Amino acid sequence: MKAAFTIYVQGKEKKLLSFFRIYLFFWAVLPFIISCGGGGGGGSEGQGGGTPAPSPPGSDTAYRVYGLNFSPYLEGQDPNLGSEVSEQQLRARMAIIAPHTEWIRTFGCTKGLEKAGSIAQEMGLKAALGAWLGRDLAANEREISNLIAAAKAGQVDLAVVGSEVLLRGDLSEAQLIEYINRVKGEVPRLSVTTGEVYSVLLAHPAVISAVDVVFVNYYPYWEGIGLDHALSAIHGWHQQIVKAAGGKAVIVSETGWPSCGNQVGEAIPSPENASYYFLNFVSWARANQVSYFYFEAFDESWKAKYEGPQGACWGVWDKDGNLKAGMKDVFEDKTIPDNWSGNSIPGGPGAPAVEFAYVPPYGSFEDLRGQVWHVKPADFRVAVYIYVSGWWTKPTWANPLTWIWNDGSFTCDITTGGIDQNATKIAAYLVPNGYSPPLTYGDSTLPTELEQNSVAKVETTRSP
Repeated sequence: MKAAFTIYVQGKEKKLLSFFRIYLFFWAVLPFIISCGGGGGGGSEGQGGGTPAPSPPGSDTAYRVYGLNFSPYLEGQDPNLGSEVSEQQLRARMAIIAPHTEWIRTFGCTKGLEKAGSIAQEMGLKAALGAWLGRDLAANEREISNLIAAAKAGQVDLAVVGSEVLLRGDLSEAQLIEYINRVKGEVPRLSVTTGEVYSVLLAHPAVISAVDVVFVNYYPYWEGIGLDHALSAIHGWHQQIVKAAGGKAVIVSETGWPSCGNQVGEAIPSPENASYYFLNFVSWARANQVSYFYFEAFDESWKAKYEGPQGACWGVWDKDGNLKAGMKDVFEDKTIPDNWSGNSIPGGPGAPAVEFAYVPPYGSFEDLRGQVWHVKPADFRVAVYIYVSGWWTKPTWANPLTWIWNDGSFTCDITTGGIDQNATKIAAYLVPNGYSPPLTYGDSTLPTELEQNSVAKVETTRSP
């Protein structure tokens, strides 16, 4: 996920993740980007073949990933400044990763990138060729025309029409769908999709209806989620997307973790964290038969100018084409046991319980933190309410339930509008997953059905 987006909560506009405001600025000033974008990933349980075939005889790779997001730029090149990619450069960069992946995915179809599909197929790879879409309609036309030409020549295995276009606000939903339908009409036998962050897709069901395959981005790092909870978050997001897809195949189009850069919330970039995330994500994808494109093949120095220092550190290989420390574990066929499904029971068997681990002081904008005990986190959620001249659902009416991590902990943003920081009471109910809690709009009392449908409750009072 490259930036926060705005929602309207109880009549007030508020950023979902305030620490993304500076990052959003970088994308606001970019009119368009021709090549590989910097952030997002998803998949489908039981759909799409999440375990690639064994590597060819003689290869030193025991396991090949399903796919890699591939951008071939070298040090000193910047697609925003018009850098062109030669066929020789494409071949050289692709040859480095070819033994380690089944697919490559590109983000542009001009300035040399339109040849990526044919070269990939020559190397025995499948190609998800992308057309970069932005606000420049003339540039969009060149991208779409080249993508259609490559597809008609049989050089495309999956056509990707735009990447995070709606997240950036570059095009309207109607404009994006028009481009998607145009490509589908020109190459009717080819699967066509667009890459988007999971939350944007959930907010745009018409886009899900328009594509042949759902192509979804998951970025725990950009949402400030710590490494220990990252795959648990993806597991939950993925279930929402699979449900919204209505039977269509779901592929993770982007996910990754930077090996350097700024800390975002509880997400800390480092070489060790990047390699662990790579192994943990691939383990999740293989266990759940999820098809995926990992972000990304190589570090790209040019991106630091637009995304901060972490922009240059998303690669499995460094900018010079050297495999980073720890990344080889994935290619050596190693995996990590389930730490994402939430089927263990924190505290062991016992009476269900919920408690507050940290209650922000009156006037604070910090998040509420809590802990549940003696239940499987996957089977339950937490319904949180605050009292500010009446009871209000938190974090939002659109998202009235808070996810519980595998260790039983949970975090809830209780200041999403109005003067929430001045709440005098906070209540939390432990409810079964699937239950739709009542929404409150400044009600004088909490609905009695909460007591009837919850298995545990906690409430606290705070004052100025």
